[in-house]
Amino acid sequence: MFWADEIAQKIKKRNLPLEWVDDMKTPSGRVHVGALRGVVVHDLIYRALKDIGVNSKYTYVFEDHDPMDDIPSYLNRQEYEKYLGMPLFSIPSPEKGFDNFAQYYALEFQNAFNRIGSSPEILWTSQLYKSGKMNDGIKKILDNSEEVRKIYSQLYGKEIASDWFPFQVYCENCGKVSTTRVYEWDGEMVYYRCPVDVTDWTKGCEHEGKTSPFSNENEIKGKMPWKVEWPVKWMAIGVTVEGAGKDHMSAGGSHDLATQVCERILNYPVPYPIPYEFFLVGGRKMSSSKGRGYSATAMVEILPPELLRFLMVKTRLNLAINFDPEESETIPKLFDEYQEYAQHYFSDTKDDYARVFELSQVGGVKKPTDLRFARIAQMIQMPNTESEIEKENAQEWAEYARIWIERFAQEKDKFLVQKDIPDISDLNTEQKKYLQELSVKLENNLDTERIQEIVYGTSKEMGLSSKDAFKAIYTSLLGKDHGPKASELIASLDIEFVKKRFKDAS
Repeated sequence: MFWADEIAQKIKKRNLPLEWVDDMKTPSGRVHVGALRGVVVHDLIYRALKDIGVNSKYTYVFEDHDPMDDIPSYLNRQEYEKYLGMPLFSIPSPEKGFDNFAQYYALEFQNAFNRIGSSPEILWTSQLYKSGKMNDGIKKILDNSEEVRKIYSQLYGKEIASDWFPFQVYCENCGKVSTTRVYEWDGEMVYYRCPVDVTDWTKGCEHEGKTSPFSNENEIKGKMPWKVEWPVKWMAIGVTVEGAGKDHMSAGGSHDLATQVCERILNYPVPYPIPYEFFLVGGRKMSSSKGRGYSATAMVEILPPELLRFLMVKTRLNLAINFDPEESETIPKLFDEYQEYAQHYFSDTKDDYARVFELSQVGGVKKPTDLRFARIAQMIQMPNTESEIEKENAQEWAEYARIWIERFAQEKDKFLVQKDIPDISDLNTEQKKYLQELSVKLENNLDTERIQEIVYGTSKEMGLSSKDAFKAIYTSLLGKDHGPKASELIASLDIEFVKKRFKDAS
């Protein structure tokens, strides 16, 4: 049974009136493609639950209230340095037409996951705070600050200062949250300082003050540390299913602390956990703020939506996805594998391959072309192949093949018919005689099969090896010693051009 269906069957046994599936991300910059794995994993669980009749809902939370703790490498550091430590929703957007920094990058990411067929309801943490839904949890956390300190101490083996409280105020003077430290809670107000040197990447303003920690529709007062805030959000939203990457789900990680907070303070059932491995590019984990790896937006530009989704769907949760488009064979292999899974689906083979193909579809099931990607990549480099590409229903894949040729293919996969006769000094006398013979035997209106007979037959008559014969053809037309199938290359060209080229080269 496909892994998402297995999980859905286990969840169904709980018989809850509603299974609320949720995922979340801080839009601190261009969101990398690895974050798409979480979106698709949760989307698959949601779909699998719906398929077996479980009342389900799927939301995605953008954590727009988190502080800017680093400046993405592709932004002007001088322009954004003054915003370090401030919540993302209060920072200007890099482009006009957006309310703030967080919204710009969040909507960019949303567009990417919508394109690959995932459409959860979008929530914003700033709105959760403003709505007052977080206030009950905030009070419970602050009232039980000593218990929170014990949880930290027990998990991480170090004492937490008795004047540390799990809440950070948005400083009323400088607007920063990374620099504030709450040192007292009296049941109604939190007392805080904004020390100048509390971090080494931004400075506080030394303001001291007190404020209610409870946000309202007009103002967000502050936030909890993420590990504590995570379970409070579960409770505020009503989440019953939520996974995360293995860094959060490992022993002693964020999920362990969130679980303790649920059980010992909030009295809220821990959502069904779904740990999954990383999405790596070239064996490396990606970073949004450091601009390392591929953004989700960049990846949806180089792969068809269903192929990118397929990459996520087919990989079991406990296996890392290591996908590097800059390795020349990575993308062709993915297309070939997709066609293999499609064969299972369209042959009515009800196995995991067929289920993976079904769940990879975007906007309805589409049967892929039978042409291999490598073949399409050759055809788009030859003239007069448009009709054959259209006949084989390969127009869409041809567009992505062009991107692959331009950006990722090795030189051996690229060829261009030379306008002028290239350097043929490597051809020997026999190879030149061979080209002379071809220039005489080739005629207009020959099909590919007849051209192939002439190409092979002539070399055999002359006692010329196939290797030397093809080298002569490719060198004279492409300026390279290799290329696509020779008969198809010749057939794609104006035959009078080919005859003249072979004659001139001879």
